[in-house]
Amino acid sequence: MGFLGGVDDLELFLSRCRVLSLGSVPVCLGAMVFFIKEEGWHFSFLVCCVLPVIAAYLGVRGKREIRAGLAATGLALALATLPVTFALASLESS
Repeated sequence: MGFLGGVDDLELFLSRCRVLSLGSVPVCLGAMVFFIKEEGWHFSFLVCCVLPVIAAYLGVRGKREIRAGLAATGLALALATLPVTFALASLESS
């Protein structure tokens, strides 16, 4: 299961999932603040408050319990947060 570098090490995979899911929290919160200032409030921005925190929890929990599926789910949620928010905002504004 190589990930971002082709190394087949489970510990490295879990660590990278944890770091990327934890890193999504400030990125999404910063993006939410920026978009609120630029476009005003949309209820779809609540996704930026909730999903990164859940993703970070899953990433940390997956690393602690050595569960690759849980860590990968956290990473997928972290990566999908902004596209889901933009899709919901476009549906909300139309």
